Amino acid sequence: MYSNIHNMYSIGILENDKGLRETLEDFISINKQHTIAFSEGSFTDLKEIAHQCGKPDFVLLDIHLDDTMGLNVIEEIKFLFTGVNIIVITGDYDEGLILKAIKNGANGYIYKPFSTSQLYDAIANVERTGSFLDPETLTKLMAQLNVNLQEVGRDVRSDKELTTREKRVLELAKKGYTYKEMANEMNVTFHTINFHLKSIYIKMDVKSKAELISKFLN
Repeated sequence: MYSNIHNMYSIGILENDKGLRETLEDFISINKQHTIAFSEGSFTDLKEIAHQCGKPDFVLLDIHLDDTMGLNVIEEIKFLFTGVNIIVITGDYDEGLILKAIKNGANGYIYKPFSTSQLYDAIANVERTGSFLDPETLTKLMAQLNVNLQEVGRDVRSDKELTTREKRVLELAKKGYTYKEMANEMNVTFHTINFHLKSIYIKMDVKSKAELISKFLN
C-alpha cells in the first residue's frame, strides 16, 4: 500500500482533462505527505512556468495533452527537471504506446481510472526500484514484445537464414544469457559462441549483442 512511501515528494501533473487534473490535485492534497509542484494541461503551459515552480520528484503525465502527445515530451521534461521520475497515466489501451513510453524514459505506466492506493503504489514502486508496471500493463507489454519478436524473425532475408545453431544462440541471447552461460548450455566453447554471434550480427545487420537485443524493442 502507499503507506510504504516514507519520503515527502513534490508531484507535478500534466493532464489535459481539467476534471481529472483537479481530482489528482485532491488526491495529493488529501495526503499531507506530498506537495503539488505544478498542474497543467499542456506542455507549452508547463514550459512557461517551469522556472517558477519547484522541482518535482514525480510527474504524472497524460498521453494526450492539449498541444502534443505526452510521450513525445518525456525527454524534454527530464531535461527541465533533472532526476524526475515520470509515471504515464492513460486510458488509451494501445499496447504500442507502452513500449514507446518505456523507450522514451518513462518510469511507470498505469491505466485510468485508478484509485488513490493504486497511484501511490506506483510511486512507492518507482521509489524502491526505479520503475513500475501493473499486471495488466505488463501483460500487454509482453504481448507487444512477442509481436515484435515475430516481426524481427520475418526481417531476416531468405538468402541469409540463420543456421540451427545460430537460432539457438539467438534464443539464448534473447533470454539474457551471457557468453559463458550460452557455451555451457550448448556444450561448446566460448569462442564457438563468439563465432556464431558474429555471424548473426552480419545476417541481422547489427554490431553488438546489445544492438541485437534492441532490435526486439523497436
